[in-house]
Amino acid sequence: MSEPRLWRLVPALGVAQIISWGTLYYSIAVLGASMRTDLGISESVLFGAYSFSLLLSGLFAPAAGRAIDRWGGGAVMSAGSLVAALSLFAIGQAHSVVALYIAWGLGGIAMGLTLYEPAFATLSQHTGGSYRKALTALTLLGGLASTVFWPASLIGLEAIGWRHTMSAFALFQLVVCLPLHLTCVPRLPFAAHTLVSTDDGMGAAPRHNPPHRRAGRAAFIALAAAFALNGFVVSALAVHLITVLQGKHFTLAGAVWVASFIGPMQVAGRIAEFAVGRRFASRAIGLLSYTTVALAVVLLLVLDGAVAIALVFAVLYGASNGVLTIVRGIVPAELFGRIGYGNTLGTLAAPSLIARAIAPLACAGLAVPGAASFGWLIALVVLSVLAIAAFAMAVTRR
Repeated sequence: MSEPRLWRLVPALGVAQIISWGTLYYSIAVLGASMRTDLGISESVLFGAYSFSLLLSGLFAPAAGRAIDRWGGGAVMSAGSLVAALSLFAIGQAHSVVALYIAWGLGGIAMGLTLYEPAFATLSQHTGGSYRKALTALTLLGGLASTVFWPASLIGLEAIGWRHTMSAFALFQLVVCLPLHLTCVPRLPFAAHTLVSTDDGMGAAPRHNPPHRRAGRAAFIALAAAFALNGFVVSALAVHLITVLQGKHFTLAGAVWVASFIGPMQVAGRIAEFAVGRRFASRAIGLLSYTTVALAVVLLLVLDGAVAIALVFAVLYGASNGVLTIVRGIVPAELFGRIGYGNTLGTLAAPSLIARAIAPLACAGLAVPGAASFGWLIALVVLSVLAIAAFAMAVTRR
């Protein structure tokens, strides 16, 4: 793809990622309390619906990846925008638990069709040797989703209420995301011989090496395990971090202040990867990032009200997780090639998305100060170390 067309595709997908992540994934954090009050349901029921959507996105991810391989990312992500619009509108119109779960179930299917893995597979079809650079730029844009949609959700809540805000978000999918997916993503992918090039540091990978051989299968399973273990840790902390910090002798305001550094640090980590990442092998960057996550969780474990240590945790944890999003898109291409890449990414993503769905409930003990929280933090450290081992096994078995 020519540079002008490439840099039209990346911003188009980036804007769609901001809207899709913001409306389907982040908005509930702001709108959830009003949803619970209006529907007369508990927090566990509401977030159960949300977890149900994440679970469905994981189960649906492999099929979405195969569809992208067959019909192209533009068609599949356009369908995802339509499903997302229907889901968001249905959530806004829900007046019962059953209706809410059905609506969020549609949202899970929409996530499987529109978020990072489908976007990565779509980029892979059209960017040739510029894939790594394009993917990093895309994640930089996607990292702005919470920055844009947490305030947007609050403005909508105060001005028109949560139901009309969800309807407005549905319109964003129809009038912004759908046209971008339809008009800015080329209909036909590049020919197979253009999918791998040596000018982005990915040429060492075979053009097509599906993980059906014994060594390839072992590497594939290990990589999926690494993604799932990290996904579990990240999801658990995403929900319970504020409570954990309060249990570490921070006030609510102080805990929120510390946690607020994580998002900007994710973007900072991706900027650093964009600036200097091509000088280093992505496998080495991945190992460093997984190790940094484990170190950050250890700091959280030993934290006892020290602001400086809390900020170091936020910097390390945020930056490493920001880079790991890029690693999820690049390392599978190096290991297994980029033909049939939608199926590869979808299959790898499924265990991670399922782990993310079950982690908040499974780690409810993090919300209990004292021994229960300490024990779960030790468990998260162990899982982070296992993720390092699984990733190392994946990148050395090939």
